[in-house]
Amino acid sequence: MLSQPEEEQVPQLVVTENQRDAGLISSGGGTVVTPTGVSTSRIEAPALQPKYNIEFINSEMKQDEELLYEVATIKVRPGSVQGNFFSSVVSDFSPGEKSNHFFKLPKMVDLGATQTESYSTSKSQASYSFETVFNYVSEEYDRLQVGISEQNLYAPFDMPSIQDFLNIAQGNTEIINFGRGNQMKNYVIEQGTKQGSSDFPYYNHLRINQRIDNGLSNFAIKLGIFDELLQDYLFGEKNMGSFDIQQDREVSEESQVPLYNLSSFLSTNRELDIDNFFSLRESVRPSRMSLDLRKHLMKGFIKDASKTKFRTYEEVHRNFEAHKEAFCYSVAKHDGNILDSTLIQTLYAPALRESTPVIDTQIKYGKSYSYKVVGHYMIVGNKYTYQIKTESRNPSDQYVEIEVINRPNIVIVPLDVLTKQINVIQMPPVYPQVSFKTKNDSGKTISMYLSPTKTEMKSPFISITKEDRDQLEALFRLPNARDLAGNFRFKTYGDQGLYEIFRLESAPMSYSDFRDAKIGEISMPFNTTDAIFRDNVAPNKKYYYVFRSINQKGMVSNPTMVYEVTLLVDADDSKIVTNIYHFPKPRDNEPALGFRKLLRITPAVEHVLLNESQPALFGKSSLIGTLDNLNLGIREKAVWGRKFKIRIKSKTSGKMIDIILNVDLTKNKTEEEF
Repeated sequence: MLSQPEEEQVPQLVVTENQRDAGLISSGGGTVVTPTGVSTSRIEAPALQPKYNIEFINSEMKQDEELLYEVATIKVRPGSVQGNFFSSVVSDFSPGEKSNHFFKLPKMVDLGATQTESYSTSKSQASYSFETVFNYVSEEYDRLQVGISEQNLYAPFDMPSIQDFLNIAQGNTEIINFGRGNQMKNYVIEQGTKQGSSDFPYYNHLRINQRIDNGLSNFAIKLGIFDELLQDYLFGEKNMGSFDIQQDREVSEESQVPLYNLSSFLSTNRELDIDNFFSLRESVRPSRMSLDLRKHLMKGFIKDASKTKFRTYEEVHRNFEAHKEAFCYSVAKHDGNILDSTLIQTLYAPALRESTPVIDTQIKYGKSYSYKVVGHYMIVGNKYTYQIKTESRNPSDQYVEIEVINRPNIVIVPLDVLTKQINVIQMPPVYPQVSFKTKNDSGKTISMYLSPTKTEMKSPFISITKEDRDQLEALFRLPNARDLAGNFRFKTYGDQGLYEIFRLESAPMSYSDFRDAKIGEISMPFNTTDAIFRDNVAPNKKYYYVFRSINQKGMVSNPTMVYEVTLLVDADDSKIVTNIYHFPKPRDNEPALGFRKLLRITPAVEHVLLNESQPALFGKSSLIGTLDNLNLGIREKAVWGRKFKIRIKSKTSGKMIDIILNVDLTKNKTEEEF
């Protein structure tokens, strides 16, 4: 067993008992919490010279009526111990029961926040993704959802067709199941079952790739008793354990974690709660006799785990990790912000080895949801006792011989995995395709032909109007919509064509010059994705146009390039001259904007949004007491606490004024904060 290497991954969590074994620590084994900075610490092996030196004499495996266990013999010799060696050993190696469930969970990379797809193909890197998938638009379905709870909307296993959603206006409203509401508050996903999510207009899709074993989950599903085990774990008797939990560079000490002993499932007679739980397996429940037989097989699984995943006392001493595997993930869906909203529904997904998918179709367009994901892990820990057998008081060979009774302790524990707050909104479309035409005798009229760009792309969002700020804020709430470079996803669906047209009569310095230059919106009176816009212009004069697409949900695209358009007219003919206009580059590559009368300076949206994944919020149900540790903004480099110089230069006289701007963030504390 000693040949097993430790898992070589950057840990997301390090978990160990807060009530540590004094004998283990004082002999150089086990773990301690070590401060590494003002507010940082880590869990690691003790660094001080040990009080005792340990000699591992022998180890013998035995079996009682339940499980295999170890009887180990060790010799404890003086190290750096001060005072009476023998009384010190008696105190540190006291006979009371000790426990050790030391383990680590790998750090998961958010694939939606990465700039490359390299992580998704890695066989060792743990990862997750969370996105809202849009297939098409059904306005009738969105309107029908008003006043209906999410639990009554169809789940993926219901498998409605696309036509069911598109034909609601003709009276087909069977995509709502009013008789199932309460049951769907706790919904057990049956992995591997065909699901019709691709036929839904949209759904939220979570995928967890934690890269750890799922033996218990797989075995329970094969036996047909996953639901029974899950409910007994959720509602059965548990013991509270005090743990130190390290995440990144912070350690939460004395965290109370419920421990469910897996062996207790073998003797339980708990009946399934089918009124508040929904599962596709509930209609094929095993009989009592069959259930007892399957529990007997589960007993075999537990015995095998105690034999093959068991750590000897020497391995515990050397900080080998306890065996861990994912049993299931619970996904709690809240209405709005998880810190102050009510729970709508909890989805339970049996853990899979490579990738665990969670598809949530019971959502409403335009609503904000928060998802809290908790992993439930089987840990093969240890419980052991010390018993002093012999002593040697020979001054040249002092030692105490101790017998260690070391038993496996197989438990299921819950640990927070991630929290996501998202808006269910459609991605903005891609900018349109544009062409300009005129007739020879058109006089002052030019025609602009607009059509959708049917593709998907990533780009920064370019604001023009003041209303765009609302869209930008909504985009920040879209999961996996923005990569590390600040690029958002744009995708054109089969929407009816609606377009915005902006026009200036003088050369612009940037897109912001088009803020008040919108001259119209255009869509055709019949069902088509194309449109034609006609504009009357003065002959032989330059005009500057940009265009944007608008989808059925009101999301606007980025603007097109700027078109410099001139209608050349003479006595006999007229033609259009179109060029691509490029904005002048600011001097010394300094960012510059033009304005007329009033100047308003405000932080960009990404500097005023609360980053809900920062460590200070992890595992918190309230913001009280966290204000000092909270940061505002989602940019890597914040504006708060920085100084800026803004130079205003007259376009006519050339005179300049410099404004020195200090950007400070004030945190107003409430009475509770103090």
